[in-house]
Amino acid sequence: MRPTSQQPTTSRAALDAIRVVTASRPPLPGLDPDTYARDHALFEARSDQRALITDFLVDRLTGRGGGPVSVLSVGCGDGTVDAAVARALLDTAPGRAVRYVGVEPFSGSATAFAGRMAAIGSSALDAEVVTSTFDDAGLVERFDVVVFVHSMYYVPDVASTLRRAHDLLRPGGELIVLSAPRGELNQLTVALAPPVAGHRQWFSDDVADGFLLAGVGPVTTTSIDARVDLTGADDDVLDFTVQARLDDVVRPLVLDHLADVSVDDGVVVRHPVDVYRVPR
Repeated sequence: MRPTSQQPTTSRAALDAIRVVTASRPPLPGLDPDTYARDHALFEARSDQRALITDFLVDRLTGRGGGPVSVLSVGCGDGTVDAAVARALLDTAPGRAVRYVGVEPFSGSATAFAGRMAAIGSSALDAEVVTSTFDDAGLVERFDVVVFVHSMYYVPDVASTLRRAHDLLRPGGELIVLSAPRGELNQLTVALAPPVAGHRQWFSDDVADGFLLAGVGPVTTTSIDARVDLTGADDDVLDFTVQARLDDVVRPLVLDHLADVSVDDGVVVRHPVDVYRVPR
């Protein structure tokens, strides 16, 4: 069963207008890799989702007990979430050996990840980052936990990625995938984002299908309900929201859709994430 956040949403007039406008035009330009991390941080500052994800992962990983633990974070970004998880693992079991490996294709983000881990300043933490895609990382080490936080969107093939990630688990380990559903916010990405590496972005329903195709399970699913406040958001934040560079024709329609689906005063939109957990 898929999380309830993945259920279809009602069609909105502004979203229909976006689809009509874009149907006869070339795809919008993609985001600039050089400013992606900055714009991501600006977007996340408007949402409570990252804090909720961090709390979830801290609870899940510290609940494994007080022994040594190794974590692989695929698409670790700048390490904001992972550094908080690593600190919690160290703090809840003083002296615990923590092995933490990040995989991140963007060098600026990978450098920030390494810096955040180094700033923890614990001899019990063995951290490193591999500046690469998951496919090219050449990982052979086995881990207690493998985590994908908002990084499954970009892989070439979901099923093969899940199968390979599951194979990297030690017995008793757990694969955790967090991915956005095609809700009212991400319908904009579905309609507007250009292909990534030759394919559309995958969402949480694709992850669910990927687990079935990979033959990996049993899968436990849940959802984290979050909000993002886009009131007064500038163009860079709106572009990141839809994962494309908006123009003067489409941007007003995007703002109309966001206003349509707002759940509070201003422009406050549901920003959920679906969680898939699979043991080994």
